[in-house]
Amino acid sequence: MTFDPHLVRATYANSLYTFARRAFAILNPGDDFVGGYYLRGLCRMLERVAAGEVTRLIITLPPRHLKSQVVSVALPAWLLGRNPSEKVVCASYSSNLAEDFGRQTRDLMRTPFYRATFPKTLIDPTKSAVDEFHTLAKGRRIATSVGGTLTGKGGRILICDDVMKADDAESLVKRNNCHTWFRNTAASRLNSPKTGTIIIVAQRLHVDDLVGRLLPSGDWEHLDLPAIATGTQVLSLGDNAEWTRLPGDLLHPERITMEDLDRLRRELGSSAFEAQYQQCPVLPGGNLVKREWFGTYQGPPQPGKYEAVVQSWDTASVPGIDNDYSVCTTWGLINDRIDLLDVHRAQHHYADLLRVARTLRTKWTPKLIVVEKAGVGIALGNDLLRDGLRDVQCLDPKGDKVQRMALQCGKIEGGKVRLPVVAPWLDLLLVELGEFPNGRYDDQVDSVSQLLKALDRRPTQIRGISRYKQ
Repeated sequence: MTFDPHLVRATYANSLYTFARRAFAILNPGDDFVGGYYLRGLCRMLERVAAGEVTRLIITLPPRHLKSQVVSVALPAWLLGRNPSEKVVCASYSSNLAEDFGRQTRDLMRTPFYRATFPKTLIDPTKSAVDEFHTLAKGRRIATSVGGTLTGKGGRILICDDVMKADDAESLVKRNNCHTWFRNTAASRLNSPKTGTIIIVAQRLHVDDLVGRLLPSGDWEHLDLPAIATGTQVLSLGDNAEWTRLPGDLLHPERITMEDLDRLRRELGSSAFEAQYQQCPVLPGGNLVKREWFGTYQGPPQPGKYEAVVQSWDTASVPGIDNDYSVCTTWGLINDRIDLLDVHRAQHHYADLLRVARTLRTKWTPKLIVVEKAGVGIALGNDLLRDGLRDVQCLDPKGDKVQRMALQCGKIEGGKVRLPVVAPWLDLLLVELGEFPNGRYDDQVDSVSQLLKALDRRPTQIRGISRYKQ
C-alpha cells in the first residue's frame, strides 16, 4: 500500500479524535492511550462546535478522563491549525493550571507532527508566552483564571475548564464569585456575542456550581457523561456511527472498572462520588423525591388515549437571571396512572405568560387547568376565566413547599406517576426533583405537587366533569 502523506494530514485536520490521540502520544511519552467510545462522542460534539452547529456547550464527566487534554490542550491547537487567525480564550480555576494547559498547547504546536499537519499555522516568536501566544496570522490562545482580568482582550471561542476547585464548592461566596466572574468578565469577552462560542467542561461539585446555575436557562446543549449510566443514552460518534449506553454501562471500562468505582465511592463518600463521578450532586437533606420511584412510558405523548388531560401552572412575576420560572406541566390520566406529557418552563412578562397559557390550552385541550392562587397566578386564573373557560381551578398554596410535596410522595413512590423515557425537558426536571428541597429552583416541583393535590380533591370527577369554580 502506498503511503499518502496528504491523506494522513487531511485525516488529522478533519478528525479531532485522531488528532487528540496523536497529541496524547506526543505530550505523554511512555503512557498508553486507551481509547473509548465516550472520547469519540466528546470529540464529535466538539467538531460540531468547530462547524458552528453548537455555540453554547456544557460537558460534564468524571475526573481523570482526559477532558482537559482534549478540550483545553488539543482542541485549541486543532482549531488554530484549521484557522490560523482563530482566537481562543481558555480559563481554569488557577493561573498555574491555565498556563500549564497553554504551555502544552504551545509545545504541541511546535512539534514536527503539528508543523507537517498544519504548515500554515506558525507561532509568532515575538509573542509566545504560555499565558498568551499568537500566530503569524494574528490568531491567538489566551490563558486566564477565575478572577483574572481580560481587559481589552477577547476571542471567538471561550473554553472554561474546571473553573472551581472541589474545596471551594461548599462556599456560597466562592460560588457567587465564580458566577459573577463568568457573567461579567469571561462571557462578556466574546468578540461577537451572537456568533461566539462558549464551552464549559467540568466535573460537578455542587448543585449550585456554575453548571448548576447555567443549565436551567435551557440555552445550553449538555453532553453529560456519568461514570455509570443512569439511563439510556445515545452518542453520535461521527460517520453515521452511534454508541448506545444502557443503564449500568460504564463510561470507560477499559480503564476504570466497577471495582475501581466502588473503591472510589468508599474513599470519597457517596455524596462526593455522586457529584464528581455521576454528575448528580445533591445537597444534604435533598432526595425527598427519588427518580427510581417514577414509572415510565414509551414513545411520544398521545393525548387522545387518555381519559383526561390536565395542566398545572406555577407562575413567577419578573424575568431575570436569578429569578424563578413560570412552569406549566401537562398530564394525561388513564386508569390509576398519571403520565407527565409536557413541561413548559420559561421566564415571561405577564402579557407573554397569558399568551403562552392560552396557546398551551389550545394545544392540549385540558379538562382542568390548575393555577396557584398567589401572585401572578391570581391574574392568570382570572384572565383565563374571563376568556369564558370553565376548566380553571385556582388553588391556595397551603403549607410550605416541602410539606406540599411530601404529602404527594406516596403517589410517586407507588409508581402511579410516570415519565417519558425520552423528552427534551426530562433531565432538568429530574435534577430539580432530586435536589429538592435544597436546590436553587423548585418551580417544577411546585407545579407537580399542585397537580397531584388537585387530583386528591376531585379524583374521579376530572375524567367526566368540565366545570370548575374559582
